[in-house]
Amino acid sequence: MRVGKFLIPLALALAACNQQPQGQAPDNHNPPLVQIGGEPAVAGEILVKYRPGLSPQGLRALGQSQRLEALSEPTWGELVRVRVPVGQEEAYAAAYEAQPEVEYVEPNYWVANPAREVLSTLTLPGRSQGLQTQAYSDGVTDPYFVQVPPGDPLAATGPDGTQYQNVPYLWGLYRIRAPEVWNQGYRGQGVVVAVVDEGVDLGHPDLAANLWQNPNPNSQTCPGTHGYDFVDDDPDPSDSGGHGTHVAGTIAAPANGIGVVGVAPEAKIMVLRGLGYFGGTNFMLVRALKYAADCGAKVVNNSWGSGARSRAFQDVLEYGTKKGVVYVFSSGNSYRTGNRPSYPVYFSTQLPGVIGVGASSNDNRRAGFSSTGPYVTVVAPGAAILSSVPVAQNPSNPYAFLQGTSMASPHVTGVVALLLSAKPQATPEEIRQALVQGANARLTGQAAKPDYAAGGQYGYGLLDAKASLDILLGR
Repeated sequence: MRVGKFLIPLALALAACNQQPQGQAPDNHNPPLVQIGGEPAVAGEILVKYRPGLSPQGLRALGQSQRLEALSEPTWGELVRVRVPVGQEEAYAAAYEAQPEVEYVEPNYWVANPAREVLSTLTLPGRSQGLQTQAYSDGVTDPYFVQVPPGDPLAATGPDGTQYQNVPYLWGLYRIRAPEVWNQGYRGQGVVVAVVDEGVDLGHPDLAANLWQNPNPNSQTCPGTHGYDFVDDDPDPSDSGGHGTHVAGTIAAPANGIGVVGVAPEAKIMVLRGLGYFGGTNFMLVRALKYAADCGAKVVNNSWGSGARSRAFQDVLEYGTKKGVVYVFSSGNSYRTGNRPSYPVYFSTQLPGVIGVGASSNDNRRAGFSSTGPYVTVVAPGAAILSSVPVAQNPSNPYAFLQGTSMASPHVTGVVALLLSAKPQATPEEIRQALVQGANARLTGQAAKPDYAAGGQYGYGLLDAKASLDILLGR
């Protein structure tokens, strides 16, 4: 296992009583898990957060690390991963937490990759050659940004049985009124959007032009040309399954005359791989969230979540939002299996810079799978969403329909990028207020905003880019 020396140095420490941990280092891609408090966590590991300002010499004096390679950040402290004997994670956590230099300790929880469990490819758009390319008033001619010709139904059925026929292939863009914002000159220009996911196909012809270019790729704090891979600890955040490429396309595929176009077609994508094919750990994901805040992202898309309430997640989100970063999270896809609350999206009820997103179908109703609750800030299109997939999955036509709140979240992330291109100095609180006050409650059939008292089906309503822009600019 490589020792990460970037951002938050990884310490493979001896246990509190200086015993050698048992067994081999776990596989980053699919490590052995244990249940702690009813939630899956990596066996033989805990996360220890040291208080801000503690020096490397102080850590070594505590016997916590033999490979600490960078100073602790004064305003953040130091989060390290510690190896402990398997089966004794909770006992060692209690021993560490009793030390005055330690701020908190928790398991290294496991976050399953949503693409492996609930998302499914509905269909590949196999009739693209027959589409009539028509320019929008903004001049967009990407093939899938058109009206489906009469008699050529969109071959997809939503999870609630709805047939998607004779609507634009990119129906979500129209529904949230993104083109009306483009026509005012706001297309995400100047905004860096981080995608924390399982990576992105860096060579995709419909994404490559909008990848973030790191001005200092050899930086220890912000390594990598286009981002970083926190699963393998290397500067190549290439996609391991397709989920991240699909998300990135919805956010920022450029208006280049091919394939699809994203909600913010001039934003730049910072690629942060925090999930492997099967999933990722809190340690991977917390580091990715902090990288985004430290390295120039203004909005971060997170189409993932888990059932474990993590102080490390809350900690890093508080850190990022104080720096002006907006974090957008999908609400989850567990409505049919108990509607269990998800984290970190649940922190949207506590932090103004955290936005929770549910999914709607083309009839503007809640998609059947979409989790609900007070953490849903707004809903956005999430059923039968067409976007990019890795070229290796379908070389002749690398696009596919996916469904899930994972597909709704990037619509909101893209709108946040549009708003920030219109008002770069906007705070997370201003962005949140623009989203909630601009949300369309009429289309979702709500009696009032918000609808939390009725179970939280739609938050403040359906995402509306144009109305949110008007509110942000005081029109």
